[in-house]
Amino acid sequence: MDTPENTLLVVLQVVSAMLTLLMFVAARQARQRSGPALWVVAFAISAITQVLRGWISAGWGHQVGLPFGHLGGPLAYALLYIGIRQYLGMPLRVGLSTAAFLVAATMSIVAVSQYMNFASLAMTSCITSLFQALTAVTFWQVWRCEGGLARLGAAAIFAISTAASLGRAVSLVPTWHMASGLVQANVYWLLAFIALNILQAGALMFLINQSLLDELQHMADFDPLTGLLNRRGLARRMKRQRTRSDARESPRMGMLCMDLDHFKAINDMHGHGAGDDVLRAIGELLRDNSRPRDTAVRQGGEEFGMVVEASCEEELRTLAERHRAAIERDPLPTRAGPIPVTISIGAALAGSAGESLDEITERADQSLLVAKRRGRNRVVLASEQPGEQGNPPS
Repeated sequence: MDTPENTLLVVLQVVSAMLTLLMFVAARQARQRSGPALWVVAFAISAITQVLRGWISAGWGHQVGLPFGHLGGPLAYALLYIGIRQYLGMPLRVGLSTAAFLVAATMSIVAVSQYMNFASLAMTSCITSLFQALTAVTFWQVWRCEGGLARLGAAAIFAISTAASLGRAVSLVPTWHMASGLVQANVYWLLAFIALNILQAGALMFLINQSLLDELQHMADFDPLTGLLNRRGLARRMKRQRTRSDARESPRMGMLCMDLDHFKAINDMHGHGAGDDVLRAIGELLRDNSRPRDTAVRQGGEEFGMVVEASCEEELRTLAERHRAAIERDPLPTRAGPIPVTISIGAALAGSAGESLDEITERADQSLLVAKRRGRNRVVLASEQPGEQGNPPS
């Protein structure tokens, strides 16, 4: 029988099938990440369960097929919720999702067996809203930690979907015994859910594109050998930090410019592969000996740097000596065997709050040249005059 409700159900099937195809293409782009495959299945279920409902109703009766249509929402959003958490690297909560779906299935089957068809729809809509709310909360939590317009937009869309599913459930409850009113109300909700499905798919595809852009940005900002920031990445990070610290007084900024001693001899004697192992080990040591707010960077070749916060030059010297001693302490493991390495460090502390990082780095770099002229494997502060005695090597 042709009714507005049946027509919209067909439209929902067609839209779900198209969104499944688009989601499949998007999932192929993100094939290195887990989760999008479940998104494809979730959108497909919205179409498949309605087809099953019609096919089973034709063969075994309307009441038998009805739960298949009603349970499509809870099942689809349960899988979507699990897939999104998997994509975002969060615990999957499969047990919770399975239990909630089984509750929905039980309530639907019991309600349909008592010929309370719209009660079944209201109950399954409530479970659907639960999964949508959990998904919205998940995106909100990730946005609070990592930011990103895609995550915030997805949180908003799934929050609206939660409200719509709850609204559908509430609107159906008072009119359980008024079938004509129920059908008319359901038509409007079907229109809303078709629009929301399109928005949800768009949000997820936007999320995939944003993740791909983030990966490209990471590749542009980080040195692939050591995992440290490169010059470009450091400039971007410092710009963000300056923006955040505009409203508060922050400690003085310092710069450590570091250069491996006689690195060319290591490459000539042990090969470039061993030289790469040395650089990789230096990156690990700098990370391991850094404080949470310190920022290490590979400036190029065998040159490294670190932006630090220090209250005075004595603290700056202590930080620099810690890194110098850590590198000198033990030979570094390489494919050619352990290789002893030392490093020279030039350090400079901001003279004023308005001094730029480039200006501080220039002074630290000049100090590094002095450290190398004095015999290497030492720390020289920018405030030290060239004629003064430098730190004696260990």
